[in-house]
Amino acid sequence: AMHLTMSTDYAIRIIVYLSDRKYLASSRELSQNLKIPQSYVFKVLRALQKAGLVKSCSGVDGGFELLKSPEHIMLFDVMEATETTMKINRCLEDDNHCNRQALCRIRCFYVDLQELIDTKLKKTTIRDLLLT
Repeated sequence: AMHLTMSTDYAIRIIVYLSDRKYLASSRELSQNLKIPQSYVFKVLRALQKAGLVKSCSGVDGGFELLKSPEHIMLFDVMEATETTMKINRCLEDDNHCNRQALCRIRCFYVDLQELIDTKLKKTTIRDLLLT
């Protein structure tokens, strides 16, 4: 089964934290308030910046802020920024050349399950998480 990495958990927590703020949050603030080592905060923020979800502003009052509003950030996008794959099983990867694929009932089940998960993650926004 899919096991989310620590980076993904941290990424979701950082995005949710930034969603609740109306100001720039420093990496130090994120580290202290979310109890995440600062080196890890930087690593995750780099991935989120690369994915176009977060931007950094330098200067005395510098820090990080969201590039999109919480209702326009899908959980899928946050997870995709830090996970190496979004597939629940090896046999769903594009590079998997299994000669039984067409007849495999187990793979059919995985395909259905993958679709359910992807749909849920693509429909869930960060705003939805703020409301729970």
